[in-house]
Amino acid sequence: MNSEPGGALSRRRMLRIAGAGMGLLAASGVLAACAPQPAGSDDGGATSGSAPKAQGADASIDQLTLALPASLSSLDVGRESGVLNYLVAVLAQESLLSVSPSGELGPGLASSWKQPDPTTYVYTLRRGVVFSDGTPLTADDVVASVEAIRDPKNGSALAYAYAGVSSVKATGDLEVTIRLKAPDAMFAWTTTAGGLLVSSRAFLARHRGEVGTARTLLLGTGPYRITGFAADDHVTLERNDSWWGERPAVRSLKLSFVPDAGTRLVAMKSKAVDGALNLASDEARGWESAARVTYTGDRSVVSLAFDTSRAPFDDPHVRRAFAHAADREGMVKGVLHGKAEVADALPSPDMWGDLKSAAEVRSGYDTIPPLTFDLDAARAELAASASAGGFTAELHYPGSGPQLGKAALALAASLKKIGVTLNVKEITLESWVSELGSGKQPLQFLWYFPVTGDPAELADPYLNAASTATDIAHYDDAGVNSALNKAKASTDPAERGDLLMKAVQAAGSDLPYLPLWWAQTATALSEDLVLLEQGPYAFIGPWATRIRKAA
Repeated sequence: MNSEPGGALSRRRMLRIAGAGMGLLAASGVLAACAPQPAGSDDGGATSGSAPKAQGADASIDQLTLALPASLSSLDVGRESGVLNYLVAVLAQESLLSVSPSGELGPGLASSWKQPDPTTYVYTLRRGVVFSDGTPLTADDVVASVEAIRDPKNGSALAYAYAGVSSVKATGDLEVTIRLKAPDAMFAWTTTAGGLLVSSRAFLARHRGEVGTARTLLLGTGPYRITGFAADDHVTLERNDSWWGERPAVRSLKLSFVPDAGTRLVAMKSKAVDGALNLASDEARGWESAARVTYTGDRSVVSLAFDTSRAPFDDPHVRRAFAHAADREGMVKGVLHGKAEVADALPSPDMWGDLKSAAEVRSGYDTIPPLTFDLDAARAELAASASAGGFTAELHYPGSGPQLGKAALALAASLKKIGVTLNVKEITLESWVSELGSGKQPLQFLWYFPVTGDPAELADPYLNAASTATDIAHYDDAGVNSALNKAKASTDPAERGDLLMKAVQAAGSDLPYLPLWWAQTATALSEDLVLLEQGPYAFIGPWATRIRKAA
């Protein structure tokens, strides 16, 4: 994706927003099932066939080719941070901590970590880890990787995540200490793949400004090394046999960029590819006769974002009119074929982790005023607004998200009946991302793929007025801001949960965003392949290491 205007809208947020590929394979992590779950399972994925058994990693897969639905112009996630960029990068580079498929923190390059006080994080690195060029990983390499992100001359899109850091130091041969200016309950997640991918100091210094291009590929400690990159065409990778983890079954991997849905399916039927990632629900149904299709809840949210600082969406009556005109249940059934759930808020219920139980989350969400599909109510709200005579608006969606386009057209048909014209336009993924937060469009889609098991990942950047770089709704409520700021500083999970729920509930009443659905995504693989350890966060790690031959 291209840079956001002024570099303001953070690329880590783009990882979750961009719909280019995070419904992907579910793999990496610590806590997951060992094979695709049967239909109806909450923890794994519903599959179009019976759950297959897998051979061991010693059953080698010499070559694997997978189709991706969009292209890349850079491999450096600091410059271009779409989900596909991370999909590639996490195979070659690693972070201090990992995220399990169920959204929990776990070891990564750091075998252990501790927080001796609210503003200090100490990481102990694994022994014997080497980069794919054979040089050993040191604590200084981790420091250099963080410094590269923080250095304003590098223009890293991840720099925002380290704004609260006061120092990063190697405090031992295998120890890194990060100190913050003030407590930040979300910081532990910053050192996962969403905020940090480690390279060597020498490599970063030698190739400053060139990393991620066809001439200068990524260097990391991961299970694969990138051997070739043709922008807008493909990436090739080879197994890194010096990786510290279990040797993957897949020896060579090619990720081909195939934006056209029909072309992807033809490639699968002709065996030009072995599978495809991030299939839209309507597209995935057509693959079930050609491949094993797995559907997995990914905790992503699709929402309308209203710019509350600009007419006509500064008027709550207009926002409520849109809400009543949106047949969200119809979208889930008709557009997504039931492979989603109508959303009550931005964070899905599963994001609350140990902050609140499922029953507490449901109870909290039930207090948010319901806005059911009701065209009479929509007309009444519009009549009470400053735009009672109707108006024309525009809504763009990325070509990689056809389901968003179909939902937008359904909404446009309903709005037409109450006197509002909504022009729907498909644009490229790059153009769509560049518009987010630019102020060009007062009505936008928010399409977000979480990488943490904490609701603050969505609540803080999109509901807190202090998050000017990511609050695309320009929402500003003193009570919501206060609750979110207190939650950020709190170290008590129960207190944090209460504060975050208070903010989500209050914002839900104001409607700066209209959540449409929490999604599932589909992956297709040939019948002779099995993807292990499926889960909603499994692509925040070396997913390709979990692909096996079917038994």
